[in-house]
Amino acid sequence: MTHQLGSELLKLRTTRTAAALLLAAAALTLLGTLIEGLSRTAGELAQEDAQRTMFSAGISAVFFATLAGLVVVTEEFRYGTIRPTLLAEPRRRIVLAAKLVVAALTGVVFAVVCVGIAFGAGLTILAARDVHGAVSAAHVAPLVFGTIASSALGAMLGVAVGALIRNQAGAIVAVAAYAFLVDAALFGAIPSVGRFLPGKAGDALAGRPDESLLAPGVGAAVLIAWTLAFVAAAVVRSDRSDV
Repeated sequence: MTHQLGSELLKLRTTRTAAALLLAAAALTLLGTLIEGLSRTAGELAQEDAQRTMFSAGISAVFFATLAGLVVVTEEFRYGTIRPTLLAEPRRRIVLAAKLVVAALTGVVFAVVCVGIAFGAGLTILAARDVHGAVSAAHVAPLVFGTIASSALGAMLGVAVGALIRNQAGAIVAVAAYAFLVDAALFGAIPSVGRFLPGKAGDALAGRPDESLLAPGVGAAVLIAWTLAFVAAAVVRSDRSDV
């Protein structure tokens, strides 16, 4: 397992895809923070919910971490490197487990960077506009640690989806379509149902200020359940399919 982890980390470090996704996540986080912090009046920005929304721009890490996890698997199938990988380590579950661990670590890195940008830019905006911070410590914890956990779980979900679909373009389209159409549309139409989907459970875990979302603890349980279900399906697909 240790050898396989080292191999997966080496693959990740020697490709540009993860770095490009991290840069995109950072840029989108900064843009979201600036929009939320500069588009409101000083009076509006002084409200706790407005500040929580601004700081929650770090949630952008989750989508891009999911794509990073997906790429960890699909690039192997795209370039045919999955065969030498399995020749070096024939135990497919070990290979999948190593990819899940590396993806989770990648998700943590994405979240730390994006949360740092959101809070750094957000606090700068508050200081520049002479607005006092109104977010309580009870809400800061989910915004920071909840986003990190959500990003790690999202990256693991990406690995599972990549193992199930395998085709890189198809997997990326499927994840993007789900995130922007199914997840958002169902939550908008039927919040009581949509809040149990993976994306909205992740938003709840990350402490986004929306009364229709689940509580952070419940969101964590739901997202973990989704992740375990997809990982189990990926294990079955990996065990029973040719490469």
